Amino acid sequence: MTVAPKVGLEQDERWADRGDGEVLSTERERSRDDPPAEVPQACWLDGDAVWLRIEGLDHAHPVALLGAMGAWIEPDYRTSFPFGSVAGVRLHLRGAEIGPLPALVVLQSMGLRGPLVGLSFQEVPARAAGQIRDALRALVDAGAARAAAASLFRPSASEAGQVREIIDDPRRVRDILSVLLRKKGVVRRAAEGAPSMCVMLGEVDAGSVRWFGAEGWSESAAVEIAGHSSVFRFNIRAERVRPGEVVSALPVRVERVRQSLQQRGVEVELTARFLHPHWLHLPPVEAEVVDVSFSSLRLALGAGQPPLESRLKLALELPDGDDGVIHLKGEVRSVDAGEGASAALCAARVVAAKREDERRWLRLVSRILHATTYGGTAWQVEFWDLFASSGYFNLSGRRPEHFESIKPSFMKMAQRAAAAPHLLHNVTCLSEHGIEGNFSVMKPYHGTWMFHQLAKRPKSASNLSSRQVLRDIFTRCCEYALADPECRWVIVYAEAHVAWNERSFFDFARRHEATGRVLALPFRLMGVDAPPLPPPADGPFEIGEATAAEQAALLGQLCATSPRMFTEALDLVPGRLALGPCVERWRSAGLDRERAVLVARQGGEPMAAAVVELGELGTNLFRLLDSVRLFPLRPGGDAALGPLLDAACGWFLRHDRTSFIHFGERGRLTYAGPASLNDLGEGRLWIIARELIPEFVEHVYRLTEPKPPKR
Repeated sequence: MTVAPKVGLEQDERWADRGDGEVLSTERERSRDDPPAEVPQACWLDGDAVWLRIEGLDHAHPVALLGAMGAWIEPDYRTSFPFGSVAGVRLHLRGAEIGPLPALVVLQSMGLRGPLVGLSFQEVPARAAGQIRDALRALVDAGAARAAAASLFRPSASEAGQVREIIDDPRRVRDILSVLLRKKGVVRRAAEGAPSMCVMLGEVDAGSVRWFGAEGWSESAAVEIAGHSSVFRFNIRAERVRPGEVVSALPVRVERVRQSLQQRGVEVELTARFLHPHWLHLPPVEAEVVDVSFSSLRLALGAGQPPLESRLKLALELPDGDDGVIHLKGEVRSVDAGEGASAALCAARVVAAKREDERRWLRLVSRILHATTYGGTAWQVEFWDLFASSGYFNLSGRRPEHFESIKPSFMKMAQRAAAAPHLLHNVTCLSEHGIEGNFSVMKPYHGTWMFHQLAKRPKSASNLSSRQVLRDIFTRCCEYALADPECRWVIVYAEAHVAWNERSFFDFARRHEATGRVLALPFRLMGVDAPPLPPPADGPFEIGEATAAEQAALLGQLCATSPRMFTEALDLVPGRLALGPCVERWRSAGLDRERAVLVARQGGEPMAAAVVELGELGTNLFRLLDSVRLFPLRPGGDAALGPLLDAACGWFLRHDRTSFIHFGERGRLTYAGPASLNDLGEGRLWIIARELIPEFVEHVYRLTEPKPPKR
């Protein structure tokens, strides 16, 4: 069960829901009442689903990536593309033609592992844009298209809602600057026309601040530094100036601007390279990366570099930190340079150019944004020690010896997760003394990420406080989920009587209940140990797999009696009840995932239903993916719940599982059959919509503010 201990506190490529209205045993056509499938802004395409022809060229090319903003193709090394010019483009798919559309031909990669040629549409008539969206929807439905991992045209962090705070307590100001040590900042000098500068905060004393990398800085200036989840702005004046170094007084006040997916300062040397689209004959431009997020970065352009302008498309290369190269597609959002400045700061929105770059980009940004956390699968043995020392093995009335049987599977999964970061990921907080905390994320449903296995060492000899450990792992998990364009919900199965859960999850749910975007649904968790042999099937009820009509009746009952967030987040809705694309995604990664619906009938009438699910053993120590939920379908249906639980035991035994979890959203289950039931206590299923996750990060940020130093 996912909780903080009482002692303390990255694919199968089918990202897009086909929306094909599947049920578990029978497929049906989409009805007029079904909501239209959500269409990504850009999709990776299979094979030759869509072809593109550029006017003036002899050959047609299969489209690798398509969206309303443009198309991307693989070069064939025999065609001379008119880079930098606008050409007419026609799209051909399923016998239909879209176009001609004017498109700017741009170089999308420098080709160390295969370039992409981009056709950026300049003007798209409404009819053509609708045709492209319809085509993408049809391709998604047919399984021939998958959502790109990100989009250049999604709202960026700076366009999201901001939270501003003025801090003038000298102790807090000093503490904030101490957190920003070794981070790069931007100096905006007061002199009219003076260019912005890039500096690094090097040292903070009781009343002074030392800056490195500044030359000729002697006047008042405004400094901006991207911190952990905020941008900090303050005004200072240089008091002592030495070559490459400036000392200023401690700022009187600091303005904090907090945003979702905020860019953060880069503490290491990181250089981006790109060919200027208007000067392809020149050598690649090299620019220092000042700060970065999952969807954007800011570059410091040196003197003499060709000028950039807003909305310019770039193809960038960055080292991945592992002797490899990451290819990015970028769009310039702004260029900041004073009149006559010899250098400039360029903000660009970016996305991985090809699918193999997505994983490298996610790993690199995670390393930069989260200096204290590690996202990966190392430290397997230390995981087990962390769970033991944190008290995790004592949650919900369990004992440490109960988990020994699942330990081999857990250790194996900790390693296998590296190959499926789009489904499973561990976030660990590290210090010089080893693991300080862990929070795991997985994607068990189509648009839902689940946070689980939160554990924190109660005492540490490191300089990391308990509050920072919690802040860092929560922030990284939230940003990891938000990096997935499919993410619509985050869920947590949280124990009801844990102080941290109350302050974080449940208090936030109460505060934002009116928004309809967060929910804390009570349940009673029961551990079920199946008998060695399947229970006998004799009794007043006939039990079997649900028919299409019975599935529809179950979904109708859930729609009438359960919160919409519950059914949407758990895929208990038409079109996703079978977990079709989700199951395919897990199985393609070599992992078990399955769902079935069993129905108890009396006299041919469905009385109650059981939704049984199975996940790869070892994904969660409490086996939360091996579960059953029981639902009466009509008056008198409660009498069928016991026989349905027996049937669930048989279903799990046939899948080589001897134990599973019962989620009792209707309270404690009355049962007198042969299975062994263990009451694991009260919990809350916490569900939050994607749109509210940044606000939740801010809530956690406030809860984990450093304690003021003792006088």
